Amino acid sequence: MRTFIVLAFAMGLAVLFALFPEVADETLSIHAFGWVFESRQGPFILALLLVLAVYWLLRRILLAILAGPGQLLHVLRNGRKKRRESHLHDGLCEWVDMRGERGRKSFRKSRGFLPAWADSLLDRLPLAPTDIPLPAEGDDPLLVALSARIATDPVAARKPDPAVRGKHLDAWLEVHPGAPLALERKARLLRETGDWKALVSMLEETWQRGGNSASRATPKLATAYMQLAAATGAETEGRESRLAYLRKAHRLQVESHDVVLALGRALIDAGDATACRKIWLAHIEKHNDPVVAVELLPLMHEDAMKSYRRMERRDAADMTPALALLRAGLAHLAGLSGLANEHMEHLLVGQTSPQAWQMLGQWRSESSDWQGAAEAYRKALDCPPVALTNSMRTST
Repeated sequence: MRTFIVLAFAMGLAVLFALFPEVADETLSIHAFGWVFESRQGPFILALLLVLAVYWLLRRILLAILAGPGQLLHVLRNGRKKRRESHLHDGLCEWVDMRGERGRKSFRKSRGFLPAWADSLLDRLPLAPTDIPLPAEGDDPLLVALSARIATDPVAARKPDPAVRGKHLDAWLEVHPGAPLALERKARLLRETGDWKALVSMLEETWQRGGNSASRATPKLATAYMQLAAATGAETEGRESRLAYLRKAHRLQVESHDVVLALGRALIDAGDATACRKIWLAHIEKHNDPVVAVELLPLMHEDAMKSYRRMERRDAADMTPALALLRAGLAHLAGLSGLANEHMEHLLVGQTSPQAWQMLGQWRSESSDWQGAAEAYRKALDCPPVALTNSMRTST
């Protein structure tokens, strides 16, 4: 800091003498011990500063010689270290901001500042996902993990092929087993490629190892079971497998609208309408799910009167709107039009749903009340959809 101040002072004097030469040409007289020394003011001051600079340089050289060559090497090494540190800092700034070459040149100039194993990491940081090479035998585990993380970036503009990303992720999980980010991206890749069976196996294994909490694992696993069931063939063995997958999804998410609906339809396809009826009825007893209530009505058509009488024994105050809608539908199927209309009026006053207005429109169409049917259908279109409890649409 002192050296900088002296240099700045000398430069200021030089500029001053250049701008005002008459000041520099003034005679300067020094009287000491009977001697008289005369000189021009400008050259004298500059010569004095030059003498001080030579003295400082000779002093530094003498101190370096006395300290030995080790001290001199240390000073030189410190200078190189600071320059490399500065290059590393600049490179990281470029990489974070995604500017220029993303720090490629700066990282090259910073070699030697960090340990040797870090140089290969710095070489990978500026590369685009499509430029990342596949891991080679003997690569450092950290380099393998970093390469896979860059190559599988889900928000990258250009991504490698799914097969290449899969190899990167497999290598990542091999060197860092159970890495949460690797598992998350592996699951994303399996969903993208539609490999639901592999996704189910991976999620089950992760959950068994305790890698995910139940609140996080169950929606993902239930969704995977649903997709796997949808991808299963329609043959006899396929129907059994689909039913097994849907039962597993139902055990994980008993309250999910999508799971309950899909399981019931699969049971109907398998010829077990009784089990479907029990599941759907138990569901709407606890949750306001008018879609399931409407789907349940045809299954209760044959014994509509008997089912309605059982429903009438229930306390109306404890009924969910979906169960009340089912009761109105059963009354209509049983030929009790007056009671059906009464139940529907109470339901529409208390809580409306598109399914209730649509059912009312169907009744009025059957009685040739076309104007009333049109009004009911219009209100069905105007109604907001009912919020379904724990729907898979909100848990994926």
